[in-house]
Parts: sequence; structure tokens; C-alpha cells
Amino acid sequence: MDVLHDVNWLIEPHDSSVELIEVSGNRVVIRCVGHCAGCESDCIRVAFRERIPDIELVVK
Repeated sequence: MDVLHDVNWLIEPHDSSVELIEVSGNRVVIRCVGHCAGCESDCIRVAFRERIPDIELVVK
């Protein structure tokens, strides 16, 4: 999934990463680890939606 690579590249400077947990239809479950995990900014969700507009993203 190229979007994981793109998002991880974006948040790597923040000592963070995104891991894929599950994909079911258009529902994608990810886990964010590092400093970005507790961030109130919605940049990870925005980055996914910019690349896959019809996604239902669940961030754990």
C-alpha cells in the first residue's frame, strides 16, 4: 500500500509511524505509534483521504 509509505515518510521526522492492522472493503484500520499517536491534528487522516478519498479510516 503506497499510501502507508507516503504517510510514514511524512511523519517520520516526528519519530512516528503508521502500521496497517486490517483492510476490509473500504474500511482500513491503522495503528499510529510515536509522538503523532496522541496528536490532536488530523493530518494522518487527511493524508489518507487525499490519496484514497472513499476510505473509511479507523486509527487506533
